[in-house]
Amino acid sequence: MPPPDRSGVMICLALDTSGELCAVALAASDKGGARLLARAEEAIGRGHAERLFPLIDQALQEAALGYGDVELVATTTGPGSFTGVRIGVAAARGLALALAIPARGIDVLEAMIEAARGTVTGGVIAALLPAGRGNLYLRAEAAAGGVLLASRRLAEADAPSLLSPHAGNGLLLTGAAAASVAEALREAGVSASCLGKQGGADIGVVATMALSGRGESPPAPVYLRPPDAKPQTGKAVARQ
Repeated sequence: MPPPDRSGVMICLALDTSGELCAVALAASDKGGARLLARAEEAIGRGHAERLFPLIDQALQEAALGYGDVELVATTTGPGSFTGVRIGVAAARGLALALAIPARGIDVLEAMIEAARGTVTGGVIAALLPAGRGNLYLRAEAAAGGVLLASRRLAEADAPSLLSPHAGNGLLLTGAAAASVAEALREAGVSASCLGKQGGADIGVVATMALSGRGESPPAPVYLRPPDAKPQTGKAVARQ
C-alpha cells in the first residue's frame, strides 16, 4: 500500500511536562484546519524525563509516523514545575536541532484560556493555577481575543480585586485554583462561573496553537517565580 499523500500538510509534535501529566500529541494542519492524529499521556507527578520519549514513540506509532515526518515541535513553557518545564523545553529544542525544524513554546495559562474560549460567546476568561504558599498563577483574556492580564504570580487573596474590574460582561474562571477565587468573588458581590478544575493545558490545544503560529520561538521557560533552592552563604572556607 502506498504511503498517504501528505503534501501541504504540516505535522506538529507537542509536549507537556510542566505539571502532573506527561503528555504528547501529534496534530496535522492543512487548508482545512488542524486535526489531532494521536495523543499519549500519563499522570506521573515526577519522572517526566524517563517517560517522555517512550510516550513520543507511542504517539508516533499510533499515527503511523516517524520522527522524519515531524515538521514542528511545540512544548509548554510554564508556569509549572521548574524541573518539568526545563525537561520539556530542553527536549523540544533538542528535537528541533536534530530534525532541523522550528520549535515553539506555548504558555500553559494561555492554552487553558484557548481551550475554554469555545464555551462562551463574550466576556472574560481567566485561567488560575495553584502556585503554592498561598499564591496562584493567573492570566485573563477577553473571550473575543486580547490579553487583559498577562500571566503572573500573585497572592491568592489579591486575585478577586484584580479580576473584579473585568467582570462586567461575564467572567469565566478555569483551572485548579478557579473555585476558591470564584467563591471569594461571589462573597464580594461579583458574579463568576467556573469551568472544571483543569490542572494544566490540554496537549491537543497546545499542538493546534503551535500549528496556527502561536507561541514563542525558540521556546524558553516561563517560571513566574524564583527557585526554591537558593545558594548558601557563609559556608565557603576562605582561601588562604
